[in-house]
Amino acid sequence: MKKTLPFIVIVSLMLLVKLTAAPLPQEIMDKVMEVQSSTSSAMDLALTLIDPSGQERTRRLQTLSLTENDRTSSITVFLSPSSVKNTRFLAVENEQGKTDQWIYLPALKRVKRIAANEEGGSFMGSDFSYADMASTTYDADEATHTLLEETDTIYKVRSVPFDTTTYGKTETTVDKATFLPLQVDFYAKDGVTLEKQLLTKETEQINGRWIPKVITMTTISSGHSTRIEIIQAQYDIAMNSNYFTTRFLETGRP
Repeated sequence: MKKTLPFIVIVSLMLLVKLTAAPLPQEIMDKVMEVQSSTSSAMDLALTLIDPSGQERTRRLQTLSLTENDRTSSITVFLSPSSVKNTRFLAVENEQGKTDQWIYLPALKRVKRIAANEEGGSFMGSDFSYADMASTTYDADEATHTLLEETDTIYKVRSVPFDTTTYGKTETTVDKATFLPLQVDFYAKDGVTLEKQLLTKETEQINGRWIPKVITMTTISSGHSTRIEIIQAQYDIAMNSNYFTTRFLETGRP
């Protein structure tokens, strides 16, 4: 019995280390994506543009999303004010994992496809780019992830994307309890210059699901920021796939 005791102790310690070891950084980021994913969603949003002096302009919009065959599509419709009403934005994930994007501008009465070299441009005057509208974090197969910091409450992960068309890297602070991103720092292609910062200002639980209810994106160089507040949200509901077509984009009818 005395001879087997050290072996038992060693095995117990190994199991304890395994149970308490931090997850791999790619597992953390996969979890971040997982907790925010759904088969479908419908959200009413308030998007507020805030200039450096604090002046605000608010736009109301609705966003629908649908995930089929591991590919996600979304449609965003601006409801007010009148200057942007009926502007519609469509994003469809293709078979290569990239996102194809189109926008319908009612003043021009035509659909415009967002070219690859335009993905870094501002989405409707906000601090979110067209690339940001596809995602603000990266899957494990989209970037190399490194754990920079761990405390009792957060993980901080650096992500260097394989495609650095828009950003050279991001650094994401993740809440351990909910796996929601509390802060995302976006760096320029040089990997050094901080371009934008996303902050989660308020979270909320809906039917057991934690969501970032209020977020702000700030452009560091200008001090301009954009606040998005979720007014109402539903998840995993029946959804008509005809909403996610260029026909709906142009006509407003599924």
